Amino acid sequence: MNASILGLGLLLAYLALVQLARWLYIARPNIVWNDAQSTAMGKRLRQKIRGRSGAGTGQGASEALGELLTAIDHPSTNHQTSLKQLLGWNGADQIGTWVVIHEAERLVLPLLSQEELRARLERALGQLAELAPERRARWEEVSRALLDSCDDTPDSQFDERLRAHLDELLGEVYETSNGKAAQLSGLYNRATWLVFAALLPLGALVSLGYGVVLVAGAIGGIVSRMQRLVFSRQVPMTYGSSWAPLFCAPVLGALAAWAGLMLISLLKAAGVLQLSALATELPDLRSPTAGVLGVAVVLGLSERFLSRLEKQAATMLSNDGQEQPPKVPPQGSPQVPPQTGRPPSDAASQQARSGNGATAPSATG
Repeated sequence: MNASILGLGLLLAYLALVQLARWLYIARPNIVWNDAQSTAMGKRLRQKIRGRSGAGTGQGASEALGELLTAIDHPSTNHQTSLKQLLGWNGADQIGTWVVIHEAERLVLPLLSQEELRARLERALGQLAELAPERRARWEEVSRALLDSCDDTPDSQFDERLRAHLDELLGEVYETSNGKAAQLSGLYNRATWLVFAALLPLGALVSLGYGVVLVAGAIGGIVSRMQRLVFSRQVPMTYGSSWAPLFCAPVLGALAAWAGLMLISLLKAAGVLQLSALATELPDLRSPTAGVLGVAVVLGLSERFLSRLEKQAATMLSNDGQEQPPKVPPQGSPQVPPQTGRPPSDAASQQARSGNGATAPSATG
């Protein structure tokens, strides 16, 4: 009973650590960084509006920018920690703020001079990596041709063409960027949900007395993730996506250890594995041996080991006893060679059925 209470306490402590880590290292940095970006963008846009206040062009854009600046100045989140943010942060507010900022950057284009438009287009060419290769090549070709045709002489028609091109280019780049951010945020949120859902069966197994095996599997999962994190060269950082595997690793390792030991028991019962020294029955797992704990660590550490056991069990269950081992013919019985190439003639078939196939010459000799 004390061991079960200790195991449930460990699960609750892990849940608290996940919540604390997602707030301190994912939610709060994203909120602060997003608010700093929106504040800086708001100041830049206001300066641009004031600089063009006397001009007759861009009045509609200035009004639209004013509305967007109001949305930027009043974000739905703040830097103060609250229970709602601690438990319910999912990155949606930050993605929404970036959508508003991107629209503001497009609306400010009518207020830019030709030099500013050319500079912004040059910068946009560096953002084409967000697009698919075909679209990236096409946009780069058209943009380069447009920049090559630029000259220092004022031309209102050319400015409008350059502005329209830049507006559409930024629209596609920002739409793709926002979509990727939403996908990464959704990936993190699904991983968090899976962690919470996996704690339910783990809690049940701990209460039944199998906590030691689960801890061994969790250790294997942590070691595996630490190795990958240390030796990985490219780790995505957007919206906490790099934290999602870390959260899942201990839970996945514990479940993999339990599932793998159950598969080993199944394969032992079917005679596929000969591991009599490894006690994997349910009563034995309440007080596992060092060998069982070692297997649990390996199961939590290696996905390939568990995949092999899954394939062996699936093969055995799919055969369902229908596949029998090849029967060895008795000593001196006639051997019929396998049919390959052309089908045998009628005489050869009759000879094989009468028992005078490959051994006929020795029988008559």
